[in-house]
Amino acid sequence: MKILVIDDDTDLLEVTKSLLTKKGFEVATHTNWEDALKQIETFEPQLILLDVFLNGVDGLDICRQLKSMPHTKHIPVLIFSAYPQVAERVIYEYGADDFIAKPFEINDLITKMHSILSQTAELA
Repeated sequence: MKILVIDDDTDLLEVTKSLLTKKGFEVATHTNWEDALKQIETFEPQLILLDVFLNGVDGLDICRQLKSMPHTKHIPVLIFSAYPQVAERVIYEYGADDFIAKPFEINDLITKMHSILSQTAELA
């Protein structure tokens, strides 16, 4: 399964990629939204993990863009943030499929990922 992780925290990206790779996922990471968007078409992720606060860019707006573009609207988006108070708003107002607070345990993240993917598979 292919996962795209977008966060401006390079340490978090490295740890997340390492842990998810060990669990059998194929992971691409980006600190820059424009670079991530370019790679979506070639990498074809089954799930996008997206931070709310990116350097100079609002992750919530990115989520809304992803859910409005024909070639990305079908890809589930799991938002993560150190600010859990955005969770409810994220899911309902911006189209995210779920939310997880940072810091997160890798097993909790994987459980959420599988839950989202099973829900989207049922809808397909």
